[in-house]
Amino acid sequence: MPHFAGMTHLLVPIDERETSHRAVPVAGRLATRLDLPVQLFTRVENDHEAEAAKQELDRIAAAYLDANDVTTGTIFGEDPVESIVAAAGETGIVCMGTAASRRFHDGHFGSVAEGVTRTIGRPLVLVGPEMERHPGASTQKVVVPVDGSKLSEAGIEVGGRLAKKFDVPMWLVTVVSPKDEAAAARQLGSGVIAGETNYVHNLARKIMKAHTINVEYEVLHHEHPADAIVDFVGDEGTAVLTTHGRSGLSRVVAGSVATGVVAKSKRAVVVYRPPEID
Repeated sequence: MPHFAGMTHLLVPIDERETSHRAVPVAGRLATRLDLPVQLFTRVENDHEAEAAKQELDRIAAAYLDANDVTTGTIFGEDPVESIVAAAGETGIVCMGTAASRRFHDGHFGSVAEGVTRTIGRPLVLVGPEMERHPGASTQKVVVPVDGSKLSEAGIEVGGRLAKKFDVPMWLVTVVSPKDEAAAARQLGSGVIAGETNYVHNLARKIMKAHTINVEYEVLHHEHPADAIVDFVGDEGTAVLTTHGRSGLSRVVAGSVATGVVAKSKRAVVVYRPPEID
């Protein structure tokens, strides 16, 4: 199940890039709220590398985390994605830094992060390049962008469980392009945007009836969905995004939008690739 219940630790992959270190203080903050230990690990190819790598992990752990709540270790392997998935096992939440750029990568978030997203089968926490060195304020709201597709709505369960764990409201948001809004209004009438509002309103009511959680909703008007989501998340929110969705009036959770949110947000972003849905 794509949620945080039953998880045993937060896993932070560390490599030679500074981007990987950004995830360490984020994992520390998240671990405190989820009451989980942190595990730092790095991939090595032989015994000769292992000792020096372990010492470097210990140094990083001492710089950012309480030594009583962190373990460090190495794993042998050639493929970074396979190594991360193996180290996480069935009960680890992966929290990792990423450049969040499609340039020079096969994937949306960077080749390794995208590979883990596709493989692990549960949410992971991505820390993009704009994330501050220190995590900042704790999460006061969980934001789930939806666009009418079943795939986008698959993020609701993840977001709802996280909001309940944090004891904060969950916000459902959908993004409408002003240009598309105007064009649709000319062709179909002013009721188009009312339909978008009714969609998130009815979805929020349905969730509140089914679960004991406070759900709010908002329609965001912006030409660039990623910018709208990042602005709405602000300095105290956590976005939960699925990695696929429809294009059209709302255009919320296409891969490029998820990439944009991770790339621009000063907050960590929870990303989930749900099973294929017809």
